[in-house]
Amino acid sequence: MTLSAPGPARAAADAALDLTATAPPAAVTAPADRARWVVLGVGLICTFLVVGGVSIANLAMPSLQQTLHIGFGTVQFVVAGYGMVYAVFLITGGRLGDVLGRRRVLLGGLALFTAAVLVSGLAPNAAVLIGARLVQGFGAALIYPQILSIIQDTFEGTERNFALGLFGATIGVAIVVGQLIGGALIQLDLGGLAWRPAFLVLVPIGTAALLTGRRAMAPDRPAGRAHIDLAGTGLLGTALLLLVLPLLIGPGAGWAWWTWVMLVAAVPVLALFLRYERYLVRADRTPLLRPALFRQRAFGVGIAIGVLYFITIVGLAVYTSLTFQVGLGLDALQAGLAFAPVGVAFFASSLLVPRLVPRLGRAVLTLGHVLLLGGLLSAWLTVHFSGRHLSAWSLALPLLLVGAAQGLTMSPLIGVVLTGIRPEDKGSASGALTTAFQVGQALGVAGIGTVFSVLGAHPGPGADTDRYRVAYQAALFVMAALTLVSLLLVLLLPNPHDSRPHHHFLWLRHGRRTGLAHALYLLTGGHAVGRLTHWFHHYGDHPHDEGTH
Repeated sequence: MTLSAPGPARAAADAALDLTATAPPAAVTAPADRARWVVLGVGLICTFLVVGGVSIANLAMPSLQQTLHIGFGTVQFVVAGYGMVYAVFLITGGRLGDVLGRRRVLLGGLALFTAAVLVSGLAPNAAVLIGARLVQGFGAALIYPQILSIIQDTFEGTERNFALGLFGATIGVAIVVGQLIGGALIQLDLGGLAWRPAFLVLVPIGTAALLTGRRAMAPDRPAGRAHIDLAGTGLLGTALLLLVLPLLIGPGAGWAWWTWVMLVAAVPVLALFLRYERYLVRADRTPLLRPALFRQRAFGVGIAIGVLYFITIVGLAVYTSLTFQVGLGLDALQAGLAFAPVGVAFFASSLLVPRLVPRLGRAVLTLGHVLLLGGLLSAWLTVHFSGRHLSAWSLALPLLLVGAAQGLTMSPLIGVVLTGIRPEDKGSASGALTTAFQVGQALGVAGIGTVFSVLGAHPGPGADTDRYRVAYQAALFVMAALTLVSLLLVLLLPNPHDSRPHHHFLWLRHGRRTGLAHALYLLTGGHAVGRLTHWFHHYGDHPHDEGTH
């Protein structure tokens, strides 16, 4: 079966919605029947690697500090550096897939990712480990935007629906299983290697996926040369580094004068980035970000919500895990199990979102924020009144609320924001929003970590467990305050319940499997939003083509 290149009308629709509007998507020849499912398996393994690798690194932070004898800021950068590079190169990775071919970019990214994981597991010191993690983030940025595009090009009809469901389920499994496998391997301390087997276990998986992908994935025809905004990518990366790095190392350096200089310097570098992007627009070239988007209120508000929300949920994930291990004395496996309620509740509530949004509109986002605020405040109260008797299981109910809130918020967020964006800007806006999510993740590790450092809480020998609980309580209060601000910003967004947002896929199909896939997809990426939007446009009025749910 061969999927022909889009016709003129379809190409025009894709150009209006896709992030790569200057170049048509690469033409792909679908593999033979059995090979299609092998290709899907490769994509799912790649998904597991990218998502599971994050969970493993979160759990490994105390062990990393103890074995490498590094400061708290350095071990934070091991986690935050991955997300920072991933955020900066996410859109560029998607464009490279269209220009060079998705197969080539995905397999190249997978080879880079696997090699970087190997180096991470064998790293003799922190410098090598951080460098490897940065390369790993770049590999993830090359891999992730290609996966849903390949699913779209490889499958049709109900098979495509089923493939999307498997994709979403894989992310949900990776979030939980990554923590459990990583926690078990760290706790077993195989051969006295501490955290290293938790990284090295990904190497044979990545190698098998790479070899299988080379054999099973059909070559695609790249779209050819197109402008890729490398200078803009560099400026954005520099601005983000100037912002994140002082937050990580400032407390350990006593907030030396140069840390403040870096923070201040982030502002003009960001201004230079925006000015350069405006220059590209005037030169009729494709920028990484269209500055004119900020003139539309929904975009600016959506960016702010995305950054604040991801600072909160990522900060909560990372520092709850650390509190379980250092503050409460749990081992890595127990900490992974104790945080499992978030993944379970997220999975369950994601199934409901596609049914709720058409009925409640923006109120689903409001409900998600209220639940998150309730979960954070109930966790704060639990920590406050339990004192030294605090246990991980006493936080199970607050964590369930947090997980349910995430499921109700992640999927609708982009859709609600896009209802207030002009049709010709939706592709660019969706890419910028998902990049903002990843920026929020990096800031979550750095910013919430600063609260811990300022209060003197850090993993490692001699850590004051009482002070650590106090720091966690303060962090919960900060995250609750950020959530309250984000909740107020939600009220400034357009309400899709007032006007059916036909341009966004979430409100066109309400199947549980596709809803879950999209919810989890938007949590960790989003490059293919444009293409999926067009696909749901194409089939939205023909439910018999895609099956009913």
